[in-house]
Amino acid sequence: MRPSLVIPLLFVFCSNLYAASTMIEEIVVTAQKRSENLQDTPISVTAFTAEAIDALGFRQSVDVTAQTPNYSVGYPNGDTGVPAPFIRGVGLNDFGVLNQGPVAAYNDQTYISSNAAQIFQLLDLERVEVLRGPQGTLYGRNATGGAVNFISRKPTDEFDAWLRAGAGSWGLTKIEGALGGPVSEKTSFRAAIMKTDSDGWMKNRFTGHDQQGIDELAWRVMLETQFSDDFTVLLNVHGGKTESDAVQYRHLGVWNATGDMCSTTEILAGQCADIFGYSENAPYTTLNGVDAQAVPAYDEGNYDFEAQNDTEFWGVSVTADWTLGNYSITSITSFDKMDDFRPEESDGGPNNILTGELSVNQETLAQEFQVKWQDDKWSWIAGLYYLNDEATDNTAFDILRDLRFSAVGDDVNCSAPAGNPTGFCPEGFIFKSKSGTNQEINSLALYFDTSVNINDDLKLSMGVRYTDEEINHTSFFFYDEPTAGNPALPNFPGSSSNDFKNISGRVLLDYQLNDDVLVYGGITTGFKAGGIQSTSDGVSPYAEEELVSYEAGFKSTWNNGTIRFNGSAFYYDYSDLQVFAFVIVGGIGFSTISNAADASIAGAELELQWLPTDNLSVNLGLGLLDTEYKDFVIASGDFSGNKITMSPEVTFNGLIQYDIQLGDTGVVTLQTDFNYQDEVFFDALNNPLLRENSYWIWNARASWSSANDHWEVAAFGRNLGNKEYMVYAFDLSFFGFNEEMIGTPRSYGIDATYRF
Repeated sequence: MRPSLVIPLLFVFCSNLYAASTMIEEIVVTAQKRSENLQDTPISVTAFTAEAIDALGFRQSVDVTAQTPNYSVGYPNGDTGVPAPFIRGVGLNDFGVLNQGPVAAYNDQTYISSNAAQIFQLLDLERVEVLRGPQGTLYGRNATGGAVNFISRKPTDEFDAWLRAGAGSWGLTKIEGALGGPVSEKTSFRAAIMKTDSDGWMKNRFTGHDQQGIDELAWRVMLETQFSDDFTVLLNVHGGKTESDAVQYRHLGVWNATGDMCSTTEILAGQCADIFGYSENAPYTTLNGVDAQAVPAYDEGNYDFEAQNDTEFWGVSVTADWTLGNYSITSITSFDKMDDFRPEESDGGPNNILTGELSVNQETLAQEFQVKWQDDKWSWIAGLYYLNDEATDNTAFDILRDLRFSAVGDDVNCSAPAGNPTGFCPEGFIFKSKSGTNQEINSLALYFDTSVNINDDLKLSMGVRYTDEEINHTSFFFYDEPTAGNPALPNFPGSSSNDFKNISGRVLLDYQLNDDVLVYGGITTGFKAGGIQSTSDGVSPYAEEELVSYEAGFKSTWNNGTIRFNGSAFYYDYSDLQVFAFVIVGGIGFSTISNAADASIAGAELELQWLPTDNLSVNLGLGLLDTEYKDFVIASGDFSGNKITMSPEVTFNGLIQYDIQLGDTGVVTLQTDFNYQDEVFFDALNNPLLRENSYWIWNARASWSSANDHWEVAAFGRNLGNKEYMVYAFDLSFFGFNEEMIGTPRSYGIDATYRF
């Protein structure tokens, strides 16, 4: 049965069942920057409570995509690197750390500007909110696709603490915990920490070591002081670090036995020569007459490169809240710093073919002021937002080293070494390069949003936001160690500035049909500023993108509160959307962003929560997408009519839990969760080599909780079908291979939690 049929059939079936005595728990969200019941919020939102996060085993921020309709993520640098999130087909699949995608992430009301910083540990959270659709008024900056809010547990005046320890496959160990309570009559604190270690799931045949290991630390300390009944200040200091194995890829050979490029069919069938030695059955020997390679092993590699990726971050925010009658004033001041060092060998084999190093330093300072007013019939919020983001990156590439040296230290003659199947040393080829970028962004925004109750059932919401964003960009690029046929080339410095101004807004009507059914519809616009990118001969700008969204939806509760059924349908008119491409210039790979003149996206989401009995709960989600580049012409061709990157036509997710009551002994909970993703392309050109077919991922968990709720012991398994799937792919056929990033295989583990 197709996933698209499951939710409607279940809804018809369960609506006629006898109601369970337990009702679905209400979830309070702040999606509109005020506290509201999820069912009273007229936008498409998926929310996860702390209990759901624990039950689903979410470890990192991007894990929530698995249980959110029309929310997917790619990993251009592997699953420990820079994520590329997409909501409803809106995203940017760029691995450049300085580029910022159109899905905004907020950690405790603080905007996370860098894509690299959007992957972090889920530590002691109260909830996660995924807002689908452009959030141009209240969130504004880079929220064309949507916004994701991560909300931590706050200090309270009551002591509470918990501790969790776990172990699992590939030497996984984890310990985390939190404690909080009063410091004085007016001051409370909360502190949390998490430490994770893993040896990695990929075996390196070259060294005999494990790869894909990770060592993570995350911590947070909050201090809240209530100076009076009307004035509260919250201090949030947080940080952490990640040390992981350098990203390891598997590749497919692209040359046939005669030295010609294979066809797409041959490459996909694994019938081409692997001259770089990745596959066990295709050793590094001769090209002519070489046996066809075996399809590379899923959990094995043959890498000569074992470096560490190191990321360190810390930040601080101060949130002050004043209440003055019907008015409230909020000030949010934040500073975040990230340092990232990322070496890699992209060929993924035992020879130095394509190596590089990337280092990034980024500092972000932000200030937001909000003024709110609310009574029974009218509410509004006005705000001022400022952000300063300064970032520097430095990159060095070394290309085809093992194919060009005739002897140690010989960088010039470029004659083929013994055993070299290609003798690859093209005239004028550039082997080594260094590049760097300094970028500063200053963004200023003013916004106003209001909701008016026209009558008891009908409400009108309107909002407007003015944005002024200035970008200053300086870069350098130079070549090193030229060949005899390639004289030294000059340095290519570049510098440019640009200023982007925009007015975005929304108009929305919602109508309460009865106490249990809310319907809504509206028009919203989204905006993402353009930017400046480094090229081989300087800098190149790209334009801002704009989106007009037409959306209608409903929120409904049925069967005495035991069924919650929500849905939405939308159409996007997308102008000048920013599209990532990877090009080869002079033997050097560059990530570039171009603008597609026009695109359209249509789709829908359905979400069902159902309590058929007091002991059984079912959560299901369905996402449907139809995407198209309507007008996308660049120098390399006309790609109009292609599907938008990372936009599966169908996503389907579910969670089923069953409780077995044991009286004074406690409760046993059996759980399975799953997610389905339809076919996706990892590039805008819709290259079939850069495509992942549809797949299912199944997980399971069994837990015991004590009757007093102090103890919980759980065992879990993830990707139980051991599905082999890609999380990203690049076409690097110019170098003789296609690069693939692989998802995590089957894993098991246990953990135990004690709540004091």
